[in-house]
Amino acid sequence: MRESLALFTWVLEYFLPFIVLLSVIVFAHEWGHFWFARRNKVKVETFAIGFGPELFGFTDRFGTRWSFNIVPLGGYVKMLGDADATSATADAGIISQLTDEERNQTLHSKTPWQRIQVAFGGPLANFIFAILAMIILFAVYGKPITPPVVGFVEPTGIGAKHGLMANDRIVRVNDEAIYEFGEVLPFIRSGKHSELVVKVERDGKQVDLKIPLTEKVLGIKPSLAMEFKKISLSSVVPESFSTFWFMSKSIVVGLGELITGQRQGKELGGMLAIGDMASQSVKIGVGAMLWFMIIMSINLGVLNLFPIPVLDGGQILMTAIEWVIRRPIPEMVQKIVFGTGFAMVISLMIYSTWNDLMRFKIFQMIRGWLPL
Repeated sequence: MRESLALFTWVLEYFLPFIVLLSVIVFAHEWGHFWFARRNKVKVETFAIGFGPELFGFTDRFGTRWSFNIVPLGGYVKMLGDADATSATADAGIISQLTDEERNQTLHSKTPWQRIQVAFGGPLANFIFAILAMIILFAVYGKPITPPVVGFVEPTGIGAKHGLMANDRIVRVNDEAIYEFGEVLPFIRSGKHSELVVKVERDGKQVDLKIPLTEKVLGIKPSLAMEFKKISLSSVVPESFSTFWFMSKSIVVGLGELITGQRQGKELGGMLAIGDMASQSVKIGVGAMLWFMIIMSINLGVLNLFPIPVLDGGQILMTAIEWVIRRPIPEMVQKIVFGTGFAMVISLMIYSTWNDLMRFKIFQMIRGWLPL
């Protein structure tokens, strides 16, 4: 009974908020693909939230099946003649049975420019959603900031070795006042400092720490607390666009640092880490929930633009190559390229999931649920 209650509580606290908030972001992304497909007279057969067997749905007057499926981790838009839900390749068997009119409604009958529009539509919708949501959030609540409070200290990191502790509030770094957690990062990554003099508030007292920068990572993470800084209404729109640009650039820079080894791979989080963020945002309130969706929407849009086959960016790249060489890329080459891309994405998902399992001590949790 106790184990069942623990599992039920976990589902309500972590899984349900994650599914609901993620589904909004996925819907926005797939709507972008859907809108551009319809605009370019491509027949959309299925607009699905989730994968696997359908739970419920309906068919609209254009013949599109809108479905909500049993595995609510993502979604897809499947168009007439597609070989699979990625729309990467056409199904020759299906297309051979279509009439001329129907063939003209397939994605793969369209010009490269039209297909690029459909592929780019998903990330574009995520960006538009994020900017509009930011305008609302900044106008109503203010701009979210992460206070400079240490939430977690990696035991083997240089921060821990030189005295940083969880719940420390960073007040100054090298005699410069710190008001947000992100203001600490430039001191670490700029390469201009060999040592940091960090003043923290701890248990009502101020403590000075000297931390030699032998690495570009202190091994600390911010607390999950959130504060809102009020801004003038005239600043809401420009601040939303500048914040969007800064966040997008930070994602690209962060991935670059992972690839070059400047950041550790264990920092990558998967579905469980996202679920934890969703759960914490629900606990904080509506403003935090909206901010979570903004972060996820920008991440989804930017990551999908990376030129990796099976992602939207990979399809844009392949279509652009076809446009330049003025002929379709051989089907065998497409299969090899997209198969490689699929393997890369799955490997990354497995790696990030393993990080989550270790970070959240899932194996120990499951062992605690099982009867001895």
